[in-house]
Amino acid sequence: MIGALRARLIAGGIEFALSAVVAIAALAVALIFVVASGVSPGRAASAFANGVFGTQLNLAGTLTQLVPLTMVALGWIVVFRAGRFHVGFPGQIIFGGMFVSIVALKISLPHPIHLPLAILAGMVGGAVYAVPAAWLWAKRGVNEILSTLLLNLVAVQVVAWWVRKPFHDSATPLPLTPSLPDSARWPELIPNTQLHYDIFLIPVAIAAVAFLLTRTTFGFGVRLVGANDQVARHAGLSPEAVGSQAIILSGALAGLAGSSLVLASLTPAMGEDFAGSFGFTGIAVALLARNSPIGVLPSALLFAALQQGGTVMNATVGISSSLAGFIQGLTIILVLGATTVLFLARERRRTRRAARAAGQPAVAGAAQS
Repeated sequence: MIGALRARLIAGGIEFALSAVVAIAALAVALIFVVASGVSPGRAASAFANGVFGTQLNLAGTLTQLVPLTMVALGWIVVFRAGRFHVGFPGQIIFGGMFVSIVALKISLPHPIHLPLAILAGMVGGAVYAVPAAWLWAKRGVNEILSTLLLNLVAVQVVAWWVRKPFHDSATPLPLTPSLPDSARWPELIPNTQLHYDIFLIPVAIAAVAFLLTRTTFGFGVRLVGANDQVARHAGLSPEAVGSQAIILSGALAGLAGSSLVLASLTPAMGEDFAGSFGFTGIAVALLARNSPIGVLPSALLFAALQQGGTVMNATVGISSSLAGFIQGLTIILVLGATTVLFLARERRRTRRAARAAGQPAVAGAAQS
């Protein structure tokens, strides 16, 4: 048992170091582009740091992005542990926000009831929009990556219609809903900033997902199906049922991200582009975190800092904000490359161990003869 624990700790340390090396390598490449643009590294670094946490407003902007990034990353981890992959988080965020707008605008309740109900509606909306992909995969064998990618396109069109027709604010020509009532919105943590009390969802969600995956029967089933679906079948589990449940749960987490984007936004109304790029960036957060719920927080903080700092760098020193997107994309590529190398090295060691174990009886038999 001690040997197994030691091996897990070593493996975890290697994966953490690998993620750190990947992040440093991506930043080093970005530094090359900064120098090539004619801006001194010191000036660029100062502008970046100021953009991330130099002022109370900038710090609030950085921390605000942690919530949707963390929720999407946790959703990816849940479905990944079940051996499934999907990219439907943008659409699930959108539907979560749409369900939130229904409860927020069509129901009048006191704040202690209205806000939790709106948050729950967001989770339900995300879960509901994950059901078609789960059903198509489990019952018809349709690849969930393809189905969720197409469902994302549908969701974009639906929300555009949503804020222009049934939920459009007639007082403005812009594609916006009416202002959501304060009873359904997260209160501000720091006055006159983007930071709201939804930031406290992060430790709760991380702890809940970590507990669910490691300390519950459902989590054991998810991990067993993800490791070997044939063994899971022999154990009496249905990989289709477990995988579908994981997809739907990941959709609920994406819907939770959508609820925060609507209920804790700087503006009280919901627009057609409220989901931003969080649905895809959150996947990169999970990959950099090595699909560990605990590792999601520092990974999300890095991506939030890149986005916030890149925006301020563009405004202050003229470095394009697209550099942040470039670093994020480069990080994904490096993570996938490093993961492949690590996997091949493990397989090579496993093959050598198996060969040595198979050769030992033959050697023993030859010695006896």
